[in-house]
Amino acid sequence: MEQNKFLKMKKLTRSMTNDEIQEEIHTLEKVDYTPLYNKDVAYHNYGYIHTFRVISDGLRLSSIKQFFGGLLAGIWIGVAYTAILYATYKMENASVVKLLTGLLFSGVILLIAFLGGGFVTAHMWYNRTMFRRVEKWSIFLKACGLVYLGNIAGIGIFLGILFLSGAFNGNDKLLIYAYESFGLGKLYSVGTAIKTGQTFTNGDVWQTISWVFFSGILCNFLICLATQGAKSTKGNTVATMIMYIVVLFFFAIGGYQHCVANWYGAWVLIILAIDPNVAGNIQTSPGHDYLFNVNSAWLYLSLNIIPAVLGNFVGALIIGTFMGLFNMDYDKLLLKEARLRFLREVLAVRQNPNLLSEKLHDDQYTPWYKRPYKKRKK
Repeated sequence: MEQNKFLKMKKLTRSMTNDEIQEEIHTLEKVDYTPLYNKDVAYHNYGYIHTFRVISDGLRLSSIKQFFGGLLAGIWIGVAYTAILYATYKMENASVVKLLTGLLFSGVILLIAFLGGGFVTAHMWYNRTMFRRVEKWSIFLKACGLVYLGNIAGIGIFLGILFLSGAFNGNDKLLIYAYESFGLGKLYSVGTAIKTGQTFTNGDVWQTISWVFFSGILCNFLICLATQGAKSTKGNTVATMIMYIVVLFFFAIGGYQHCVANWYGAWVLIILAIDPNVAGNIQTSPGHDYLFNVNSAWLYLSLNIIPAVLGNFVGALIIGTFMGLFNMDYDKLLLKEARLRFLREVLAVRQNPNLLSEKLHDDQYTPWYKRPYKKRKK
């Protein structure tokens, strides 16, 4: 009973005294955590345990690594979607387009696995532990924010350079396809109204928000399953790649809304809004210019990106909760272990306020709580 009380409603850590923290630490230290380190557990248990730990450690990496990890993943997204764009823009068969999209998008995970990077949607798998007050929301939100900013910046950098390289000059059909498929196509009925020059209604707006939100939930079902499934292979690289690629293939052909990948379409619309002269260079027929809607950029951010973020968050919460219940025995131990580490960190900072500010420059890629403390000279 004593060991399980922290799983229930707990006192906020900031309102706890050092003695109260020390008492809870002593209680948690009595727990036997050895089952978490047994490599002979079932594959699904192994995957759950190691996904929990990897993301927990990732939340505490230095800010620079979190941001640039996100930036690298954003660049890989840009590479994959550009490949999809060039491979499919002349195709008429929708089924073939979906299959090719799934195949090429799955390559993103190979780039991340061998070159590094991280998505904010994978970090969301851990969000349910925040509701259990295992540790602070500020740690979770800071990490997610930095990774997401990196994701956005990475896609923006790649697409900006792509436009400046003249990749779309003289290829009107390619640019129109990017605008309509990666941009307006993800706005559903609102996008259709913009494309046809009609006025969209409030019903169109709420329908788009609803569809994006629930599609985002389904999206992160699959992203979180891919993350956990890859960890369940116990270090077998080939099996890991297969797990990632298969699940992401399902995600890509389903066309679900991913708050990171959707920034490819957002940046296309933003760049076209910044450079309205592009519209004057494209003619669908003699004397008829193709007009880009400059308002589509902020509409995309409002009606797609925001609902997609919320949908991805809820999707991770739902599937994470289900997986936690399925792995209940190990989940309880993981929550206690995470809480123990967090309380030790809090107590260490309280006892030594300079701990977080004393960072070694050559140690910026190590989680702060693992860095050696260097006393200031008086």
